[in-house]
Amino acid sequence: MSAIPAEARRGLFRLAALGGARAMAAGLGLLAMLQLAPAAGPTVLGRWSMLLAVQGWALHLAECGLRSVVTAEGASTAGGPRRLLPVYLGTRLLLASLVTVLLLAGASMLAPETVPALALVLTSLFAIALQLDWLALVDDRPILAGALLLVRPAAWCLLLAFAGAPLELDDLAALFALAWGLAALASWPLLRPATAPAVGRAPPLSALAMLRLGVPLALVTLTNQGLLAADLFLVGLVLGAERAGSYYLATALVVAGLVLANAANQSALARIGALRARPAAARAELGRQLATATGLGLALACLGALVGPLLVPRLFGPAFAETVPIFLALLPWLALQHPSAVLQGASAAARGQCPLLAGNLAMALVFGVALAVALAAGSTIGCALARSLAEAARLLVLARATRRIFAAVQRTPVAGCPTIAT
Repeated sequence: MSAIPAEARRGLFRLAALGGARAMAAGLGLLAMLQLAPAAGPTVLGRWSMLLAVQGWALHLAECGLRSVVTAEGASTAGGPRRLLPVYLGTRLLLASLVTVLLLAGASMLAPETVPALALVLTSLFAIALQLDWLALVDDRPILAGALLLVRPAAWCLLLAFAGAPLELDDLAALFALAWGLAALASWPLLRPATAPAVGRAPPLSALAMLRLGVPLALVTLTNQGLLAADLFLVGLVLGAERAGSYYLATALVVAGLVLANAANQSALARIGALRARPAAARAELGRQLATATGLGLALACLGALVGPLLVPRLFGPAFAETVPIFLALLPWLALQHPSAVLQGASAAARGQCPLLAGNLAMALVFGVALAVALAAGSTIGCALARSLAEAARLLVLARATRRIFAAVQRTPVAGCPTIAT
């Protein structure tokens, strides 16, 4: 262990703390799914997956990339990241209100029967805006950050257990909103730091500066969400809610395997953001994180191929028989997500919004074509493989772009989409 440099050990500790918490959260999510799937049934589960797809798009519109901005910029702000809170929270809550009003107005005209459930689900936008777990990342307190990740899935799991069966769409929406509210409340003690604020040199960002940095990131996350949610929504719309239920279950199981990828993304965002003024250190940190994440992604995909066909039928029964082949078809996407997550976090931390947008544009183009072909063929397996093709396209673009970005990490303020120094 002494042969490993101190910063590398610290990096592994961060990944273990955040990844371990996300693994526990995934376990709680699996436990919740074991309750949810039989209590709701394939049809209600399919309708719920479509509602979650709408919530996912709404969340990224309301967030507008601002969480990533404050996570990356907090360490370099004079007085520490808490100086960013008034502008950040005010902007987030205003955006959440606008998105909620627009979506409910549209739903009342197009699908009035969905308004009660949609209104409940959209209250999560405000709770998520008020969730301050990102402060623990900026403070480099990974154990605390990991613990806060567990609040929402633990609450969701317990609420489902108390609710019993059967579960209707409105029931699920109410429990979902309550779980997010509890997660937000748990994070508020972080308003008072455990240590003195970091000494940064940059003045706190204005709302306009945050939005200039955040809007490109929001476009990135919206296309990410498009990949995660468009196929769920369209499978239900084109192939029927019952098949969407099996597809949603398979994707939920594979997404649970992204715990370490998500942890690596957050670690890269916070750590490389703090090292932005030290290009050599940032490049070394990126190399360490990228090698670790790639190995973990390949290992998890191989493990899923071995145990998935054995466990899924036993856990969920014959009603979800189509889930197993979809699950297997999603495993290449699982492997590719790990290095991609690191490159996305590193690019955002280095203010490389343009390469992120280019990567997501490539992903969206490939995904749109492949998904259209799969839906025309009526193949849920083809829809799953479309994710892998799209992620491979994005990874190629990001890999080329990061070589240029980290030749000299961007140090100057960004207005709009930056020009990366080479």
